[in-house]
Formats: sequence, structure tokens, C-alpha cells
Amino acid sequence: MLSIKDFSLTRIVISISILILVSGSVSFSGEILDDFEDGDTVGWERSPQNQDSEAFWGIKEGETFVTFDPEGLAWNVAISQFNFTGEGLNVGDPSKWTDYDVEVDLRHTAVANFPGGIRGRVNLETGSHYVVWLYPGSSKMNLFSNPGWDINTGLVNHGEAAYKPEVDKWHKVKLSFQGTTIKVFYDGKEMIDVKNNLYKSGTVALGNQDKVVHYDNVRITGPGIPDLNASPVKPEDKLTTTWGQIKSSH
Repeated sequence: MLSIKDFSLTRIVISISILILVSGSVSFSGEILDDFEDGDTVGWERSPQNQDSEAFWGIKEGETFVTFDPEGLAWNVAISQFNFTGEGLNVGDPSKWTDYDVEVDLRHTAVANFPGGIRGRVNLETGSHYVVWLYPGSSKMNLFSNPGWDINTGLVNHGEAAYKPEVDKWHKVKLSFQGTTIKVFYDGKEMIDVKNNLYKSGTVALGNQDKVVHYDNVRITGPGIPDLNASPVKPEDKLTTTWGQIKSSH
């Protein structure tokens, strides 16, 4: 004879079984976190735009965050992106990611336009994407879509919000994709909420034009995202790898 406890457990098992039969699968949300504490940028790759310029993308010696440094180059030579490809991290195919949140800690080094921002649903073949682009000199942020790597070509503005820029302070910027709904958050506060169905899937990227910007704690969460800590090694046990070092070895 079943006890009340056994009966309740049986009902739970039956309910889960029915859910699997009806939906065909159970989708669980996962999280990829890269805090760069291991001193490397495994899984990240510079995009084709200005790939061979001297603009710096990487982790500088003694630091545990990603830096973009245009090295004094003109904006049209410096502007470039740092894409999350997942190469070497066993995360599947980022090009198939659809609904997810990407949150990044970002630090301005100057209250001046144009430092860049965070991209989502990035197509690694064409460069098409959505991006929240920050304008500290104008105290505003915009949500754009774009058909290629170059943000200045084919740009479409979907939303704008005011924010208070600060120098040398970390702030959280988040892009959220749920179907056709796209939202932008700044330090947890919703800033932009729009609907658009132009791009439906793709990876994430960091993008800059011609100002030094620091990035840290990239967190990607959502259905179909695997659980991964991309920086499991303690800082004292790591080797520092930078884009500059990689470039100089070729």
C-alpha cells in the first residue's frame, strides 16, 4: 500500500514523464562565465574588421580583464570586435544560440564618444548583429542592428536611453533576447525595450571604435547555453596571453 509520501513522489514522476512526452524534451538554462581570472582569452577571436591593425584586444600583463586599446590609431583603422567563438571550450555551436542574456562588466576610461559596446546574435560569417552602443560624451546609449561587422554601414536605430557615464568605475551592461523582444539593462535597470525579428540567432561580441575600454565577467545565460566556467585556474597559476603577444609571434 502506497503511503502519502510515495503517492506524492509518484505524481511528480508521472507529471515529468507527461511533460517529456508532450514537449519531446526538457530544456534547462545554463550559464557560461568568463571572468578572465586565468589570464587567457581562449574561446575569443578577433573579427575580420581591421584584423591586422595594431589596435589591442586582450589581457595586459598583470591584469584579469580584457582591454581594447586603439593605440592612437585613427578610428576607421582601430574599430574592431572581439567575438566569442567558443573554440577550445566545448560549448557547441554559438551560431545557434537564440534566446539568452549576455551581461558584461564595462569600464570607461574617458567620458568621450565613441567607446563601443556589447553585441548579441552575432553571425560569425556575415557579421550581422544587434548591439548596445554607449556614448559617454552624450550621456546616452542606443540599441542598433547592423548587417555586417562595420557598425557604420547599414546601421538601424531601434531605441535610445539616457545614462550617467563614469570614468574608472565598473558598470553592468546587459543585452536580453527573448524571441522578438530585445531589452537593454544598465546596472540592473531596464533602459530599452523593443521588438525586432531581423536576426534570430548568433553569438556575443565586444565591440569598440577608438577609446580605451575594459571588459570583465562576461556572463551568458539561457536555454541551450551549457554550464561552463571558462576561467577555472587561479590567477597565480596562470600564464598571461594577449593579442599583442599572439600578433608578434607571426
